[in-house]
Amino acid sequence: MSIPTISVIMATYNHAPFVAQAIESVLNQVGVDFEFLISDDGSQDETRNVVASISDPRIRFYPNEVNRGACVVTNELIERASGEFIALLNSDDYWSGPDKLAYQLQIMRENPKLGACFGRARFVDRDGKAILKSSIPFGTVFDQENRSQGAWLRRFFDLGNCICHPTMLIRKSCYEELGMYSNRLRQLPDFDMWIRLVKRYPIHIADRELINFRLLPGENAASQTPVNSIRTMNEHFLIAERFFVGLGLELFMEAFGDLIKYRGEVSETHFEIEKALLYFHPNQWLGRAYKMIGILAMNRLLESDACQQVMARDYGIDDRWFHDELGELDVLRPKLIATAADWKYKLKSVVLKFFR
Repeated sequence: MSIPTISVIMATYNHAPFVAQAIESVLNQVGVDFEFLISDDGSQDETRNVVASISDPRIRFYPNEVNRGACVVTNELIERASGEFIALLNSDDYWSGPDKLAYQLQIMRENPKLGACFGRARFVDRDGKAILKSSIPFGTVFDQENRSQGAWLRRFFDLGNCICHPTMLIRKSCYEELGMYSNRLRQLPDFDMWIRLVKRYPIHIADRELINFRLLPGENAASQTPVNSIRTMNEHFLIAERFFVGLGLELFMEAFGDLIKYRGEVSETHFEIEKALLYFHPNQWLGRAYKMIGILAMNRLLESDACQQVMARDYGIDDRWFHDELGELDVLRPKLIATAADWKYKLKSVVLKFFR
């Protein structure tokens, strides 16, 4: 049996009403040879039975009975994949046309330096009806222009994720070099991967809508629930804390050169200080999380006598500067601090309610 060019992978979980449509959108692909690896992550509905009922020689199905997490299953599928390229599809989405894979493969062949190719998304509801992008807050988030690697890093640092994971066609060698997805992250494991990816490879965003991205309010990971929103911010903190790991000075300057404070010859010590100071740069969405990371980084740097000297000489930063920053960042103080007036008002409300 010949080795397929593309391995399509899909982790399924409790998507019995949608998974057949997802599978058919893959099997309908033309103009390219592929294998289709599907692994169920312990679904409690009929998902496994639906998948098992679809017969095609390109499908390899792994019906797990224990729920371990989407990233665990996805990583296993990547390890099992034999193709040169990997495409991923969520089990509640479906691709937009039969030439999705062939179209992206041509882009990758014509641009051998690319690590991955992505596309735009069409949003649909439970029944597959189109949802206008203008009707949802993040409707145009995946409609991105192409950028250099440095510009992508800057965009990720300033505004977060903007790449549609299930439109991906990526070289398998990228996972072998960079590692795979962290199952500790539920909302943003793909964002963590894209940061690592663009540090090493250019990427391409096609201007075509390649996916029907299903929005299931309150059900899927993309839902804007309070729990998901809180988890997203916490995951941003974890990802941002390692944002500059493995980033060389040249790419750093391409991405953030306009924000650096020291304009002389940048030593290794200057480089570490500049990275820490970026977390103090104003950020509308992530400013408090970033500043907390900056506080931790600056605290470590100030423990070094050599760093202290450079910081004082070239940046005017010393312990007093650090004291001031600690006095401005209000993250750890308990939120439920009630004044006497608050308690008086609450007591009055209870009394009035009791005597009604």
